[in-house]
Formats: sequence, C-alpha cells, structure tokens
Amino acid sequence: MKVKSSFILFLVFVVTISQSSFVTDKPSELAKLMKQMLAYIQQEKKQIENNQTALPFPTNLQKVSKAKITAGKKLVNEHEKYVRNFFQKLDVYNSTNDSSERVVSFNLMVSSCVTCHKQECPGPIQVIEKSLFKE
Repeated sequence: MKVKSSFILFLVFVVTISQSSFVTDKPSELAKLMKQMLAYIQQEKKQIENNQTALPFPTNLQKVSKAKITAGKKLVNEHEKYVRNFFQKLDVYNSTNDSSERVVSFNLMVSSCVTCHKQECPGPIQVIEKSLFKE
C-alpha cells in the first residue's frame, strides 16, 4: 500500500511540474517583436481616436524580417513580400495628416498584418482585427 501511495504522489508531482510555469518554452525573437508590434498598433489607434499625431515607429521593430522564428517553424516564401507591404503601408500612414485619410491608411496598414498572419501564424488574427476602425 505504501508503494502505491508513493507512486501516486510521484505521478501528481510529475504532472504538477510538467504543467508549471518554469517548464514553458521561451517565445522566439519574432514572437516578442509581434507582441511589441501589436502594442504599437493599439497605441496608434488611441492616437487617432484622440486626434493626436502618429508616434515614431519603434526602430527595433524594423528587424522583423530578420528575427529568429520559433524552433521547428518555417516562414512562407512570400514572407519578405508581406514585410515590405507592411512597411509601405506604414510609410503611407506616417505621411497622412488628414484625419479621415489617416483612419483609412491605418486600416490598410493593420490589414496588411492580417494578410500576412493568414499565411504565417493565424492565431492572433482576431486580436489584430480588433485594432481596425469599423467603417
């Protein structure tokens, strides 16, 4: 009976350890940058809503095309095209001053994120889409 009790306690311990926070994988460099990108986009939406000027684009986010990805994952061949498209939309957004045009250019920029994520990593699409202005 002692052996059975000890074995059950051991199994409970193993399950607890395997589900604990110190066994989790670290997010990749790209995943970290994507979280920062989402924070930037959410802040920009607030800037527009408050009729404030655009914030400077964080320079560390410019390395998104060269960032290390999650181990075992592979980027689609069109990844660089998606990155270039985002930065083109970002340039248009940053050069727009008219409030209604700014909303349109912002939505185009955010939509380029969704387009990429449909091919690369679909998980965060719903969160990204919440940043869009509804027309």
